[in-house]
Amino acid sequence: MAYRPDIDGLRTLAVMLVLVFHFDLFALGKAGFIGVDIFFVISGFLITSIIYRDLERGRFSLTDFFYRRIRRLYPAMLTTLLATLIAGWFLLLPYRFEELAIETLLSLMYVINIYFWRSINYFGLQAGSVPLLHMWSLAIEEQFYIIFPIVCFVVYRWKKGLLTLFIALGIALSFTLGVVLAPTKPELAFYLLPTRAWELLVGALLAMLVYQRPLQGWWLHAMGAIGLILVGVSIAVYQPLTQVPGYFSLLPTMGAVALILGGYASSSPVTRILASSPMVWIGKLSYPLYLVHWPILILLKEHTLEFTFPYRLAGFAASFGAAALVYYGVENPIRKGKILNGRRHSLLAFAGLSVATMAIAGMIALGAGLPSRFAPQVQTLLAAREDRPTQFLDCERPFVTVDRLCGLGDPAAPREVIVIGDSHAQALSGALNLWLSGEQRSGALAFHSGCMPVLGAGARKCEEAVRATLEEVRDTPQVKEVILVSIWRQALPKGGKPFLGRWIREEEVSRVFSTQLEETVTMLTSAGKQVTIVEPLFAASGDVPDTLAGNLAFNRNWPVDTPLAHHRDTFASVFRAFDLLKDVRRVSLIEPFCDEVTCRAVLNGQPVFIDDNHLAQHQSRKISAVFAAEYAEKPDGSD
Repeated sequence: MAYRPDIDGLRTLAVMLVLVFHFDLFALGKAGFIGVDIFFVISGFLITSIIYRDLERGRFSLTDFFYRRIRRLYPAMLTTLLATLIAGWFLLLPYRFEELAIETLLSLMYVINIYFWRSINYFGLQAGSVPLLHMWSLAIEEQFYIIFPIVCFVVYRWKKGLLTLFIALGIALSFTLGVVLAPTKPELAFYLLPTRAWELLVGALLAMLVYQRPLQGWWLHAMGAIGLILVGVSIAVYQPLTQVPGYFSLLPTMGAVALILGGYASSSPVTRILASSPMVWIGKLSYPLYLVHWPILILLKEHTLEFTFPYRLAGFAASFGAAALVYYGVENPIRKGKILNGRRHSLLAFAGLSVATMAIAGMIALGAGLPSRFAPQVQTLLAAREDRPTQFLDCERPFVTVDRLCGLGDPAAPREVIVIGDSHAQALSGALNLWLSGEQRSGALAFHSGCMPVLGAGARKCEEAVRATLEEVRDTPQVKEVILVSIWRQALPKGGKPFLGRWIREEEVSRVFSTQLEETVTMLTSAGKQVTIVEPLFAASGDVPDTLAGNLAFNRNWPVDTPLAHHRDTFASVFRAFDLLKDVRRVSLIEPFCDEVTCRAVLNGQPVFIDDNHLAQHQSRKISAVFAAEYAEKPDGSD
């Protein structure tokens, strides 16, 4: 296939969408992850153009194909991974350095997407601190590059005419699988090849159809504009509850197809823009730009107190500088044979560097991130991250009956108190266990991470889990009291929130939350249950063990305390909703930590939290005493 500069321009569009999204540069960039969908279509189109051309000419070789892929993709990736490990030595605390090493090993083996499937929600809060999260998409591409050429070779040799049908069937199966699994297994659908292959196969099918029947006609001139419209619509209609991949992914995928088709009309305005020199230049940098931008973002965030717009813009600019160094210093010279000219020397060099990188990463991983790089006190401070109620760590359950929940308090007493909440219920479980034991009462813990214990709140999995739990508790006569525990941030209006299966706009969140909370309480009180609400605990101004360890390791003085006024202002709308409830006991946990001005995240030299808001286990006795005092003062739950 002849070189098409407009496809480099399309790469520019894809990578810019991703960078704007990750660096959070514009409000409309929230759907910038669709740049990966566009990349998948481009990859499928270009790879299949090469494969099918060589098959038709009778010169296709799997070994040649894989060698070209290695030579094209491995040098820039290996350079980026090595550079990130070197930077991590100086800039990352031990446990983060250990995580980087593990992810480096898995990236080199192109299986990191499987690791993330089991551990990371791409759109969750945790994702913003994962050093090599962006490598999931490259792993999918490489897995495709291994399987697809073999399938093409076998099917073509068996019966050439069936290859198009095989690809079309693969599209249908993969797309259907993604649509079915996105609502119920969102991480699996997002990260794994079987649910993503259809996007690459769409590009592959397009390449075969174009090869078999060269395109011409006036309609090609409209395709570029249609493609831009489809991409624009996908940005405009995306909401945080949109299931990805799923029907939504058709928009950017078909947009990419239309833009590739439009490129055959070289005189059309869109094609001329995509083929312009600036677009082509960025497009040529797109692969190293994608590789380097996320490590730069993560390392920059680690060393800025607040990741404000100027820092994000600086990271965006630095990504271009680093990408240019990789492209002009490594990728382009190797591609053009100026460095490592020859298959044997190239493969030996790549293998040697890979083994060396794996050995380095393995040493770091086995050495727990090499804590000897810092003073011993750094690791002591970081150990506070593990100060959790160990006996309740494995108590997150799908819907189960009350008697199958983890027990709290006196095991000889009937389970009359049920604690329902998110991960903060689990964080308080040690304290609640002590309190109930002291009262010779028994209870049980039902928690779902990230799920506020309110009917209709959160994404689908939260809605279903919370409703099932509340209904089970309502219908269990022995349960006399229900304690609702949450961080309650899921009810804060900023940016809008998911309720009742849809995205609620910011200005409506407080009203909807108040209504749903009242419905939840009414469901329980009408069944004769006493309801207790644990009010939101303050959050530190940063991850406390991390910040304290970082202050010592990097000679800085970042604060962790929070002004009490800030806490009250943050949760004002939540407190107003609580004030409207009747016959509900409310327990505040902030008094042991807050005076009239400041809430302390460090007491007696120890972090109060294991992160920025989950209470450490060593605070359990203090919190248990708060519950005991509250119940002694108001035994019937009256105000």
